[in-house]
Amino acid sequence: MAEDSPARGDARPRSTEPADRQPSGADIGWGITGTLLSGIIVWGGVGVLLDRWLETRIFALVGLILGLGTAVYLVVVKYGAVDPPAGGRPTSTTRGGQRSRPPEYRKTQKGRR
Repeated sequence: MAEDSPARGDARPRSTEPADRQPSGADIGWGITGTLLSGIIVWGGVGVLLDRWLETRIFALVGLILGLGTAVYLVVVKYGAVDPPAGGRPTSTTRGGQRSRPPEYRKTQKGRR
């Protein structure tokens, strides 16, 4: 173990793990949850502070809605649509956009002629 650590003042060796590692599903889920909660808390807090300063009751609700909307926008921009798995089902449309016929082995009894 002591052999792996560099001498004092020397640079640490690079990690053998690739830098372009894809995040796991849990990492993405926590990132989305954190973004949504932080947007609601920050903008809701700004609304509460404005309500106290101006002695009103509307800015807390406006702040919560603004924070939620902004957070949802940021989640869509950052994470976007989920890509389908690489070995997924083939599409059922042809190049022209028309539906293709299923192969003979997948036809139901009603579809056989």
